Amino acid sequence: MDIDSIRQKIQEFIEKSREKFYSLTSTERDRRALLLGGLAIVIIVIYLVFHSYSSGTDHLQKRSAQLEKELREVKVLKAEYEDSNKKIVELSSKIKKENEALISVVEKILLNEKLDRTNFSIRDVNSRTNSNEDFYEEKSVDVELNKISLSNLVDILYKLQNKPSLKVSNVNISTKLGKSDSMNVKLRVSTYEFKQVS
Repeated sequence: MDIDSIRQKIQEFIEKSREKFYSLTSTERDRRALLLGGLAIVIIVIYLVFHSYSSGTDHLQKRSAQLEKELREVKVLKAEYEDSNKKIVELSSKIKKENEALISVVEKILLNEKLDRTNFSIRDVNSRTNSNEDFYEEKSVDVELNKISLSNLVDILYKLQNKPSLKVSNVNISTKLGKSDSMNVKLRVSTYEFKQVS
């Protein structure tokens, strides 16, 4: 097939289509029906365009409402974070970091209670962080008190426990039969330092 024959067939098809169109619109009634059909097609196309636009708008409104809800949740989380951060800063300022080593602080308290140096020993325990997620570091010393009276023990525990940032734990008391005023005591004294909040 050559190009001329293809062109001729296309022209024939166009001519036949024109003739059919003119034959359909030859009467007034046919023209009216064709006009109404065309109008119906235009209305349907307009409806489809409007419907797709309005459904797209509804989708955008729902998405916008969801994003606003998520934004409110983020704001609540931000407020909680800032509140927690303030509390950590307040706690950090309340717990004053001692300039002296923990051993020295405990030793001074014991000497102020008139304990003989030969009647106590203090052993440093390695400082440790409970986990990477914790925001504090713990340092501890183990204290052993020998031949101490109950009243002295109460005074020492009171002074240790009321010293800012110190905590007493693992208290173990042993007495000899018939000697209630001569006790041997083992205990642990710890201090907590807050890590820097980034």
